[in-house]
Amino acid sequence: MVRYFYYLVLLNMLANIILFVPRILLSHRFEGSMMSLVLSIPIGFTLLYVFVKSITKFPGQGFPEILKQHAPRWVRILILIYFIIIWYLAGMITLIAFSEITKKYINPDISSMLIVLAFVIVVGMIARLKSESVLFCMEILLVTNVPVIVWVLYKSVTNESMQYDACFEIATHILNRPTWDSISAGTYIFTGYTNLVIFNRLLKPNKKIPLLWTIPIVGTCVLLTSFLIPVGYHGTMAVNTYIYPWISTSDSMRVEFGLVERVLFIFMLLYTNISLAGSFIHWHVGIEFFKELIPSQKEKSYFTWAVIALMGGVTFLLSYFFNDNSLFDFGTIYLNVRLASEIALVLIIVIFARRKMA
Repeated sequence: MVRYFYYLVLLNMLANIILFVPRILLSHRFEGSMMSLVLSIPIGFTLLYVFVKSITKFPGQGFPEILKQHAPRWVRILILIYFIIIWYLAGMITLIAFSEITKKYINPDISSMLIVLAFVIVVGMIARLKSESVLFCMEILLVTNVPVIVWVLYKSVTNESMQYDACFEIATHILNRPTWDSISAGTYIFTGYTNLVIFNRLLKPNKKIPLLWTIPIVGTCVLLTSFLIPVGYHGTMAVNTYIYPWISTSDSMRVEFGLVERVLFIFMLLYTNISLAGSFIHWHVGIEFFKELIPSQKEKSYFTWAVIALMGGVTFLLSYFFNDNSLFDFGTIYLNVRLASEIALVLIIVIFARRKMA
């Protein structure tokens, strides 16, 4: 199970590249993004470390079981409903954003609503599985895709089009005061650990998670590459004109002797898999929370299908009202709320862990 914890963290780190995190950081590139990166590493890792150390005191238990032991029923229901919305929105935003990307860069002739429907069906079918099966699906996607993603990142930093002078120019603004938006975006790369609220059920008793110190190192590399590589390709000014900076960056690269010359097509294939994996992880957690609201129905398959239909139907309807700009604004607000919610979640687990050890 320990390796799956690292898979969850790595998946979230990779998924941030394609969506809103780079664009938020780039929009504040002269207004504290560099300082926010410096602060995001210790803030994100501290939350991760404290959460992991606390929740491992409840082996074999998820967040719903912990709440049931330590909180009144009405408090437990309110907290579960709130975090159902948080996890559901994480998957919904990813699905809608990637449907827009697919329409723009792969097949402009197909309806974005049809793409959303296809993604919802795939994600829903996987999210309804048992937690072990969901983790197996995630592992297969990561193992097959991460080596190629690392290769793409290597090609990007060694490409002759990469202008490091532009990156150094951005680095000179490191002393500028960061914004809440940029800190929320920067800390998002560590958020994968919060999925232990459900997957901690699979962690064996007395099983420690080693090598946590490697996470901030990898996180620093991911943050710097996701933020600075687009700057190196497009310049300090033009980089903010792109809706999805990394899509345009990947389209600037070529593989001279590859089977597919344009890196964009390889990049899109990789991140279709990564984005879908992130979505079905989030929705699986949301579904498991939902089951705890009505315990008498949670073992019945039709109830799970009803929850998936509700989540998928709302996503399908909301996708009609979003465009690129409104989705970005909504995603920015979500990341801000998510950071506050994440801090609250960590505090709740810490309080319960101390109460148990007292």
